[in-house]
Amino acid sequence: MTSLNLHNLLLGTLSLAFVACDVPDPEAVQERGYNSNMSSGECPPWECGFNSAEVNGRAIRELNLDGAYNDDGMRIVGFIAPAGLLGSYKLDVQNDELVAVGKYKTLRGKQLIGATLLVKPSGLLKPATPIVVAGYSEVQSWAAGGAPVPSYALLYPDVDAVLGQRNVCVGDLKNIFTTAAVILGGETYDLDSKTVNADQDRWVTIACAGSAAAKLRLMNYGPQSDFDGQGNPASVDQRQATLKMLTADYCGDGTSYTANGTPLAWENAEGTVATTTKLGAREAVWTADGALCLEATRLADAEVACNLPACDSLGDPLAAGEWLTHLPLK
Repeated sequence: MTSLNLHNLLLGTLSLAFVACDVPDPEAVQERGYNSNMSSGECPPWECGFNSAEVNGRAIRELNLDGAYNDDGMRIVGFIAPAGLLGSYKLDVQNDELVAVGKYKTLRGKQLIGATLLVKPSGLLKPATPIVVAGYSEVQSWAAGGAPVPSYALLYPDVDAVLGQRNVCVGDLKNIFTTAAVILGGETYDLDSKTVNADQDRWVTIACAGSAAAKLRLMNYGPQSDFDGQGNPASVDQRQATLKMLTADYCGDGTSYTANGTPLAWENAEGTVATTTKLGAREAVWTADGALCLEATRLADAEVACNLPACDSLGDPLAAGEWLTHLPLK
């Protein structure tokens, strides 16, 4: 089948707009946060979200641009530019956004709509699955001065879904064209240890709305994001502190003391991500090793396995850690 015919087939099928809800991924720990861009009421998608990225039940949270298998046995085997574009294009990530690099032109943003990524599980007889970039939008950054964050609707065919298509982001997602995934380049995240795997050249993280990695990106802590306004990203320790904070990994051992949708107020040492809600009890100060101190747990009945000092002993909390969190007043 030619590239043009493949696109016509896929895009014709993708004219249908709704699917049944998927079961949320239990590994995706989410916090409902509060900063200047958040409000009370029903929890919006980028706060509570759609959980992890999957195709036919297999994780594609991390993919290698050169075709290496990820931990779930999935790999990229091809890329097709949007229909009507001639020439060879290669998929890449620049500044934490997807791009298609050609000889004379680089496609990005809405120019990628209609492009197709082919992914395949291990096994000679298993076919490749086409993932179509069916939508694009920009999400307002949660950081002061942060650039708008590119997000993508990534769809694939699934005969078991209502109307035959699914968004790769599973969870409470009814409109399959919802742009539910952001991109982080050159880095992956260990869900068990809640740690950052930095310097992963040619690896890409697909972070669905509501996941800790997506929130890290929205806070302008992406590995290729301009954190300091001079083109430099946040450090690995800063990113890991953010991951520990978002997942309530107090002891730094990968154990999360939280539940999906739990309210939380946060502010960072640089003052770029600040809360506007009324603050309740101070929770913790966060570093790359977890909580530096602890005064109130996010879940009232949490039994924390490590002993942490009170935060009063630190003096200025944000001089000691990357993040200070509070329980918001109800």
